[in-house]
Amino acid sequence: MARFIVIERGTGRVYGDTARFGPAGDVVSPADAVCLFDRHLGRAARGFGYVKPDSDAASYDVYEIPRSRPDSPTASDLALQL
Repeated sequence: MARFIVIERGTGRVYGDTARFGPAGDVVSPADAVCLFDRHLGRAARGFGYVKPDSDAASYDVYEIPRSRPDSPTASDLALQL
């Protein structure tokens, strides 16, 4: 499964990283990632639509980070934070 990083578009605040949930964070789509964070924060469920990257209608930017093979990481944790 992929790892998703969610950033609030208006503030630039990192909303969450699905890796912090361990196996429970194995979601398959950007909308599933945001729903996971909402559920853990006790927020009400909401609907989602996909918009183009340059759209002003999006509340979050969601980035997918593919999991690397255990024998050849694509980046270190420190590099991902920079």
